[in-house]
Amino acid sequence: MKIMSEIENGKFLVLRILALSGILAAIFYIGHVIGGRMLWPDYNPLIQPICDLTATSSISQPLASKILWGYNLFNLLFCGILLVFFKSFYPINKFFYSGLLLKTLAELLATFGYKLFPLADIAWGNSFQNTMHYAITAVIVFSYIVLSILLALGLAKTKTYPKMTRFLKSFSIVFITSGFLTVLSTQVLPSYVGLIERVNLYSLMILNIVLALWIRSLLSPLALKSN
Repeated sequence: MKIMSEIENGKFLVLRILALSGILAAIFYIGHVIGGRMLWPDYNPLIQPICDLTATSSISQPLASKILWGYNLFNLLFCGILLVFFKSFYPINKFFYSGLLLKTLAELLATFGYKLFPLADIAWGNSFQNTMHYAITAVIVFSYIVLSILLALGLAKTKTYPKMTRFLKSFSIVFITSGFLTVLSTQVLPSYVGLIERVNLYSLMILNIVLALWIRSLLSPLALKSN
């Protein structure tokens, strides 16, 4: 029994450490934005979207794309941790887990889709490469709208985690609203497209950080002892 307990504790410790990948992913994402802007003094974050920094024709592309690899690596690792943790250690329900599965698929599409079809130029021309980039973005945004609702509804059904449920509901509102406003602003407020898009994309980074911290809190010695 003692050996089994030590093995379980070891698994929990590994998961607590690996959960930090969600925070590291967010740090690398912010890092690629900062690094790209350092190489591109004329870049205007109020007007220009973040993807301009990794556009094929941009001067920031070599550095920003390299830093973004760190985000991709830790982000996909974190998606795997989410699936394992909420499948084998803290199962919630099918709604919640379906949201996590959809999140993983969306991140896989983002990682490999954007590598195959990066934005070709900052003028956003109607090339085949740009069209594919737009199409991938549309699928990812739609996936996140659906998964944000699934996560919020799934956790709300348990009536066990009120604070996390409120956060997920708030996240879904912020993400869906900012996504809609990003599309609308391209026609109505083009001078603020970059700013509104940042609210949308940075909310995804906050989601990763909060989920990572939540996993670590569920695996804390005190929480495990109470369970």
